[in-house]
Amino acid sequence: MVGFGANRRGGRLPSLVFVALLVVIAILAFNCWNASSRQALLQEEVAELQSQAKRTEVARGRLEKRNSDLMGKVDSHKKQLEQKEADYSHLSSQLQARDGQVKKCEDSKVKRGCGGGLPPRPP
Repeated sequence: MVGFGANRRGGRLPSLVFVALLVVIAILAFNCWNASSRQALLQEEVAELQSQAKRTEVARGRLEKRNSDLMGKVDSHKKQLEQKEADYSHLSSQLQARDGQVKKCEDSKVKRGCGGGLPPRPP
């Protein structure tokens, strides 16, 4: 009696199964190569984005420092402006007081007469 494996050749796979396995291996190799190349491109892109993020962070730091310096200057200029306005107000009130004194003096001269109440000059 001949058994089930009697007409097979000593442990060899049929050629159709062998070709199918080769095709599967080829597909897997292609997918592996494709995934590897994509991974390399993505790693390059990540490295580029990281360097861009570092540059952006450095630029942001510089801008924040410059902004704080400028805000300090603005505060300084505001204080100077307030001081000058206070000085102007003080000088303006002094000027008005002097104008009032001059007006009083002129009014008193007019009331005293033509000479303004001053003694005549000796010749």
